[in-house]
Amino acid sequence: MLRKIVLFGCGLFFCLGVAAQETKILGFDQVFNLNHDELYELELQNLNPSSQLWTAFYLIGVPKSAAMNTKADFVISGEGVINKDHPANPTEVVSLVANNLPARQNYSFKEFDDLVEEIEDQTGKKIQDPVLGDASNVRVYGQVIDWIPEYNLQKPAKISFGIANQQDFEIKAAYLVIGDGEKTPQIIALNIHQKMDAEQMQNSFQNKTRSHELSFARFEAKFLIFLVIIAATIFLNWGKWRRN
Repeated sequence: MLRKIVLFGCGLFFCLGVAAQETKILGFDQVFNLNHDELYELELQNLNPSSQLWTAFYLIGVPKSAAMNTKADFVISGEGVINKDHPANPTEVVSLVANNLPARQNYSFKEFDDLVEEIEDQTGKKIQDPVLGDASNVRVYGQVIDWIPEYNLQKPAKISFGIANQQDFEIKAAYLVIGDGEKTPQIIALNIHQKMDAEQMQNSFQNKTRSHELSFARFEAKFLIFLVIIAATIFLNWGKWRRN
């Protein structure tokens, strides 16, 4: 009997862990050494019209020149979904000027460790780092976008992205995360549009710290629930076990 209780508790603990996942990942893609004027797309099957859909992009680039016109255009478009910030325009073009983007020594997407764990657990994909010949001047860019699914959609929705008008700025890696529901602190921290000042760096550090605290708090809560269930079951069945 005790064995059955333990197995039941473990199963419930696992279910609680799944239910308490930080975010729901609908899709993920990673592309390396992006080709100029080529669009990469990710399809979303059976999208719920009420989904709180969002995308998070993270780009890693290496400038080949220090000139102010060292740049590349980042193109984002949606099909079957509407950009909340630009509902009348299905395509957004962001000019990425290398000198205006933050330089990072720790440029790896794996620095967002909690988010990476969620992606790998929910999609089964292993996140990789780009191979860089020179990592002394790596620039990064990130953007989080909210989308509204179109009603009566008869075909899969698509999120497309690519690089255009490239001038001495090579995009070595692009990561796309598509999710539904609440954005965790690390997802919000992916909004990396320009060089951070001291206050922004402090906020980024606080977001990462808060993310670790939330993860630990969730684990503690699940473990306490598990212990309470075991204790309650033992208490309710103690008399029966003694008679047997």
